[in-house]
Amino acid sequence: MHLPNYLLRRAGHDAPAAAVALLAAARGSLPVVISQLSDPDLADDTQADYAQIDHTLVLVQPPALTELPAPADGLGYSGFTPQQRAAFLRWAAKPTDEAPPAFQQLYLANLEIRLLEAEPLPNAARTALLGLSAAPAWRAQRGLSRTLLLAFWLAQDGNGLATWLAEGTASPEVWGVALGCQALLGAPLSAAQTPALLASWQLPHVDLPGSALALRLDSLGSTLGQEPLAFALAKLGDAVHVPQPWRCQHRDLRLHFPQPQVRPVLEPLLADMLTITNAGALSGSQLEPDDDNEDAALPPAPILIEFGHSRSDVFAYALRQAQKQAGFQQLLDEDRHIIYRAPFRRSEMQRFWQLWNSVQSWSSAHVYREGRELEKWQIYPHSQYLR
Repeated sequence: MHLPNYLLRRAGHDAPAAAVALLAAARGSLPVVISQLSDPDLADDTQADYAQIDHTLVLVQPPALTELPAPADGLGYSGFTPQQRAAFLRWAAKPTDEAPPAFQQLYLANLEIRLLEAEPLPNAARTALLGLSAAPAWRAQRGLSRTLLLAFWLAQDGNGLATWLAEGTASPEVWGVALGCQALLGAPLSAAQTPALLASWQLPHVDLPGSALALRLDSLGSTLGQEPLAFALAKLGDAVHVPQPWRCQHRDLRLHFPQPQVRPVLEPLLADMLTITNAGALSGSQLEPDDDNEDAALPPAPILIEFGHSRSDVFAYALRQAQKQAGFQQLLDEDRHIIYRAPFRRSEMQRFWQLWNSVQSWSSAHVYREGRELEKWQIYPHSQYLR
């Protein structure tokens, strides 16, 4: 029996899933822990595999796929009717076309097992999966994103994973774990990924050029003292390396590998990074003050707090408070250190004291009144120097 797609697995020709998994585990080179529901003693070439194509089953050519009753989700090839089997094989010749979810699920189950076989089949399966991710017919198939994430993890390809995420085709629910895997693989968060990430997590933002996003990520990394994904992993602790169960597309396969969920740490950091107030949107011209007239960069407000990065536990809170001020700026000093500048009008002194109480002990913290720096002893409630 000739199959229309060489990535489909044929009964009696290709090893069943359980046997493939045992062989992969025996090679000892995969970054996953493999176990099966099947009895290992029965994992031989004669064991049934629901996803394989059985050439002994009858085929009846249907008039058209659109006129065919869709098979129930999760069925294997043998569970299809003769007409559905024929329609599946016809569709598999061009799997980027529209198809019932059961056809897509069965195809993914075949590709997933190919990922565990010897090269070049895993690379071919990964290429096929990327082709599917670009097809409109697959946009609603969440299992595709999971299979692609597994493919990049098996290949230990952090840069490939980052490139795929940047395309914006990944399902929202995989982003947090996918970025965690990307971090474990040593690939940093890139400006190219940021627009797709913000859209997936529905974070409010404005369209910014790649250069501006890169500057903001660099700024965030400088603030954190680490690249953002590495920082998120550090916050999650040693548990990020513990293998966790993975829900596979092939129901006879069980895998475990590390799946750090970085969204709870990363999302608020990105939200703070992208906070834009009336005069605080970062642009290339606002990143550095005018060397000829630095005072010209001061906002038109009588009182101003400046501070730099701190390892204090309250730094993130202080930065959020500063960013709420209209006229907030993020600048670079002459040593290219990041400076945060928040202006306050006299009607906003309650906010001024909230921020100052958080930063006053930092060596980088300064207060200016109408452009003139005040000594710290001059800064107290009802001070004549603040009037």
